[in-house]
Amino acid sequence: MKVTYILPISWGGIPHYTAELANAVSKYADVTVLKPKDSNDKLFSGRVEVVNAFKPMYFSRKSGTHATFPLRNLINFFSFRNIKLIDSIRPNIVHFPELYPQSAIFTFLYRIHEKYPIVSTLHATFESPLALLSSENFVYGILASITELTKSLVESDKIIVHTERDKNTLIKKGVNPAKIAVISHGAYSFFKGNKDVPESKENCILFFGYILPHKGLEYLMRAVPIVSKEIPDVKVIIAGEGDISKYQISDRLRFEIYNYFIPNEMVSQLFQRSKVVVLPYLCHIGHSGVLTIAFSFGRPVIVTNVGDFPNLVRDGIEGLIVPPRDPRALAEAIIKLLKDDGFRKKMGRNALKKAQELSWDNVAKMHLEVYKEVLNLRSGCKLDGEN
Repeated sequence: MKVTYILPISWGGIPHYTAELANAVSKYADVTVLKPKDSNDKLFSGRVEVVNAFKPMYFSRKSGTHATFPLRNLINFFSFRNIKLIDSIRPNIVHFPELYPQSAIFTFLYRIHEKYPIVSTLHATFESPLALLSSENFVYGILASITELTKSLVESDKIIVHTERDKNTLIKKGVNPAKIAVISHGAYSFFKGNKDVPESKENCILFFGYILPHKGLEYLMRAVPIVSKEIPDVKVIIAGEGDISKYQISDRLRFEIYNYFIPNEMVSQLFQRSKVVVLPYLCHIGHSGVLTIAFSFGRPVIVTNVGDFPNLVRDGIEGLIVPPRDPRALAEAIIKLLKDDGFRKKMGRNALKKAQELSWDNVAKMHLEVYKEVLNLRSGCKLDGEN
């Protein structure tokens, strides 16, 4: 079987997701990745044929809308005409690990979906493509809404989502349930030293990932003074891009802030130092890459009971679940995990077991079953070597 993945962006978690999936699938199939020319080539194994077909698009979620979407993207956008290179590869399956306007538009213009079976992964689903217009960053809201609107240009044979909630959202929008497959997000394995990592002696808690209003950082900051009364040496690590200027940090000695995109090597260091990973989100759709990284490092998590978190984390098993917008409940959960070494370490072992269940080899095999199903449904599709 020949599988081609179309990776349209260079930022965020999608390159990591694509590389993990492509590397795992390449053990069982011939894999090619069409991607922008960037530094992400090193993520892919030697079994994967990497083609730098596109010019990279640039995007930042930091404050200041003038820096969010540089004008050079308008020029680089047209490099995605090279998606027609698919015709020289002639794959059995074309898989979009996520759909973005630049890949969706040229897929539509070149009628790729008419020539090849298409599988698309949607990491989050929304009942309305305009749902993101309420974002506090107006430019980000506009771009995200355009992204949602252009996804409909690609006619997928199968859509993969990570949660039942996402599947139900698609069904409400009129998607045939038979076209939807639910496959969990794999637990990242890129980050060095992520197997059975010993605990740090520091009482560190970690808030990791893009800083956006819905992630509830303000409630973590309000919880910290409560925690510090019980655990005077508590340290809070905040790591990720985004606008942090609106948050008032009174005790800067207690906070360690890395307000930029975190390279792989540093991801490993931060998770190793932390005893607990906190996701105090106000709302959430889909799976969470931060959650799977925490599992990979055997770190218990504290999440809120929003979105699919209660389905992804078992309360008292891999972590603790608290109400959103409740600094005191969040503080009490942090105190419990930092004070009770045995309870915390048991949760850490459970988190590692969860990561093993979410191994990319298992995820790859589930994808291969989806690919085979799509090929069987497409009349006349045969794999290389079949009669």
